[in-house]
Amino acid sequence: MHCELCLSDHPEDVLCDNVCWTQVGLATEEVEPPAVDLTGQTLGHYTLVRRLGAGGMGTVYLGEQTRIGARVAVKVLHPHLAHDESLRARFYAEARTVNVVSHPHIVHVFDISEAPGGIHYFVMEYLEGVPLSRLHRPMAPTHLVPLLAQACDALHAAHRCGVVHRDLKPDNLFVVRNGVGPPSLRVLDFGVAKARRPPTEDETAAGIVLGTPAYMAPEQWAGQPVDGRADIYALAVTAYYMATGQLPFERGQMAELALSPGPVDPPPPHVLAPAVPQALSDVLLRALARRCEDRYPTALHFKEALLAATLPPSAVAHPVAELSRGLTPVPSLPMLETEGATPEPGTLTPPLTWVARVRRRAGSGDVEVRCTELNKGGLFMCCAEPFPRLFTRLEFTLLLAGEEVECVGEVVRHVDFAQARTWNMSPGVGVQFINPSPRLRDLIHRVQPHRRGTPPPPAPPPEAHL
Repeated sequence: MHCELCLSDHPEDVLCDNVCWTQVGLATEEVEPPAVDLTGQTLGHYTLVRRLGAGGMGTVYLGEQTRIGARVAVKVLHPHLAHDESLRARFYAEARTVNVVSHPHIVHVFDISEAPGGIHYFVMEYLEGVPLSRLHRPMAPTHLVPLLAQACDALHAAHRCGVVHRDLKPDNLFVVRNGVGPPSLRVLDFGVAKARRPPTEDETAAGIVLGTPAYMAPEQWAGQPVDGRADIYALAVTAYYMATGQLPFERGQMAELALSPGPVDPPPPHVLAPAVPQALSDVLLRALARRCEDRYPTALHFKEALLAATLPPSAVAHPVAELSRGLTPVPSLPMLETEGATPEPGTLTPPLTWVARVRRRAGSGDVEVRCTELNKGGLFMCCAEPFPRLFTRLEFTLLLAGEEVECVGEVVRHVDFAQARTWNMSPGVGVQFINPSPRLRDLIHRVQPHRRGTPPPPAPPPEAHL
C-alpha cells in the first residue's frame, strides 16, 4: 500500500500515521477525519506555517514562535474530536507523559494550551530528519542497531517511570541528523501510552485494542494487561522489518499469533537477509517470543544483547551494565569516510567542543574530557571504554563562554569504538543534565548560535588517565 503521507510503501497491515495516533479494534476500518487546515492561523504565541502530517487524533504543523521566530512543531487535536472529554484527556495525556519521562531520545514538549474556539494543542521541539520508515530497507545492521540502542534507552527511562508506549513502529521513531555527528533518534507519539494504574472504563471496553496491528505483542492483541515487554516486542518487529524488508508475521497470522496456545515462529532474519548476523537474528527472535516471560526482561537487557550481537568478540568482554564507572579521555578521532561516499574537501566542519572536569568517585582529583553535541538537554563526553554505567550520576565543571559552571548529569547513552567508527565520531557517553541551573541554560543559549565558524578549544592532553 502506497502511503500518501510519508510517500513510502508499507505492508497492508501497517497503519501509517506520522503523527501516530491510532485507535484500532480487532476489526477496524480507518475513518478519515474531516479536512481542517489551520495553516496561517496563530495559536497563542505560535503561528502555524505549514501542515506536516495528520493522524487519527490530531494534525501536526510547523510553527513559529511569534516573538523570537523559533521553529516548533504544534500538534492540534482534530476539531471534531474536541467535544469528547475522554479524547481530550487522552490527547493531553501524551504531553504530560512525555514530560514525566523527560529523556534526550524522547521528543520534548514545551507548551500545552487551548485557543479560542475550542482548539486544543501542544507544542513540541521541531525535528529535522525523517521517520525510520523512510529509510532504505533492508538496512545495514551497523547503522540500524545504534539507533535501536537509543530507542532502548528511551524505553528503559519510560518503563522506569511506569509508562508503556504501546504503539512503537517505524513511523514513531524519528531519525535526526546532527550536522557532522552521528544521527540520533527520538521516540514520538506517546498518545496511547499507558501508565501502570488500574484501567479506566473505556480502556476495558470489550474488543478495544490501542496500537498498530502489525507491531502489537500477542498479549496486547488479546486485550490483556501489558508492561514494558510489549514495547520490546514492538521494537523487535521494527528491527526485523528494517533489517529484512519484511514483517515477521503476515496479516493473516495476527489472530493465530494472539490466540494460538503454542509458539508461532517467524523466519529467522538472517535467512531473509544474509547481512544480518545469526547472533542478531537470535536476539530478535527472543524479543519476538510469544510469551512475554520469554523475552528480555527490560529494554536495557535488549539493548545489551543488540550491541553484543553486532560487535566483535573482543568488544563485548564486559556487558554494558557491568562496565566500570571510570572515564578515560581519548583524543578526537579523525573524520572517517562513510560507506560508498567520499566527502569533498572542506565540506566537513569540525564540531565545536568544550572541556569538562569530571570529579572522580574516589576523590582522587578531576579528569578532563572533551565534550561535543552540547544542547539544553545534555552533552556528549568523548572518552574510552570502560564507560561509566548507564544512569551513573556525574558531577563536573563545564567551561562555557570563558566561564566555569557546575553541572550534574546522568549517563544515558554509550557509543563504543565500533559505533563511533561507523558514525565518524569519537567514542564516549551521552550525558543528560539533571536540574540544570538558570546560569547553565543561559550560557548554553549564548554559545549555541556560534557553532559554525568558531574554532574549537584545544582538546585535553591524550595522556590524561584515571
